[in-house]
Amino acid sequence: MTADLTPAWRALLDRVVAEYRATLGSDLVALACFGSVARGEARPDSDLDLYAVTRDRVSVFFDARLDRLRRLRESAEYQRLAAEGYRPEPMPIFHTVEDLRSHPWILLDIAHHGVVLFDPDGVLAMELEAVRQRLRQLGSRRIERPDGTWYWDLKPDWRPGETIEL
Repeated sequence: MTADLTPAWRALLDRVVAEYRATLGSDLVALACFGSVARGEARPDSDLDLYAVTRDRVSVFFDARLDRLRRLRESAEYQRLAAEGYRPEPMPIFHTVEDLRSHPWILLDIAHHGVVLFDPDGVLAMELEAVRQRLRQLGSRRIERPDGTWYWDLKPDWRPGETIEL
């Protein structure tokens, strides 16, 4: 499930992909957006939640991150959204391919509403589909509360002592 991103958000996300590719080079395997932006529910105070998959563990040096953020904030794409009242701060989560294959819990939300931005070899898409398939097998449900928060009931017929694996 993916949201229909507005042209302004799509342009910013295209810029984010370009910045990550320039910074990480061939180490970048995949990049996805999730959270309120991906769901089409962004507010002015929303973060830009990103999930980056890399070949090796990435040490994101503070100076390099600041430089990337500065370039992003100065971009026409960011300024267009800023003029509409948005100030999206990129909040990346970095995992290696090995981490991805262990199906970390964050994949629940990415499989539900994430937007894959870059995945030339289909590595992330394949793992997201495996998570979706497992959620179907378990009968998992994403339960939304009246205040807009949600939680996952991974296995409605769960019994004490059972282990749930994604």
